[in-house]
Amino acid sequence: MGFSLIGFIIVISILIPNFLFIAFPPQNIPKEIKDPALIFTIAERIGQGSCMLLLVISETNFEETNINICFFLMIACISFYYFLWIRYFVQGRTYSTAYKSLGFIPVPMAIFPVLAFGFAAIWGKSIWLGISVIILAFGHITNSWIIYQYTKQN
Repeated sequence: MGFSLIGFIIVISILIPNFLFIAFPPQNIPKEIKDPALIFTIAERIGQGSCMLLLVISETNFEETNINICFFLMIACISFYYFLWIRYFVQGRTYSTAYKSLGFIPVPMAIFPVLAFGFAAIWGKSIWLGISVIILAFGHITNSWIIYQYTKQN
């Protein structure tokens, strides 16, 4: 264990767009939208925090790893995630755009960062990061799915 520059770069590359979401919040947020169940939000926060922490302190997992298919899949997921953020801005930063499907993929802005973390876990051979990704997926994708269903119906 120790500081991992590679892990830190992965975290930053996934988090940068989220700062844009804070700086440029979505337009047309429905007033009647409800927060998803607390259990999903708690799982989401625990998963986010542990994924970030484990990546940053996993020096041995990433400093001694060769580039392989999981590395390229992680990069592809991050690239798709950036594409989705561009779509969000180009389409006017509407609330529903943040949850809009990408072809047959529902809630892609929730799925692609989770997949990126998942491929990082496989690439770095980190079981603890893998467990954190499962917790993150349970909370983040479920929360996003609930909001997606709401925006789809209204």
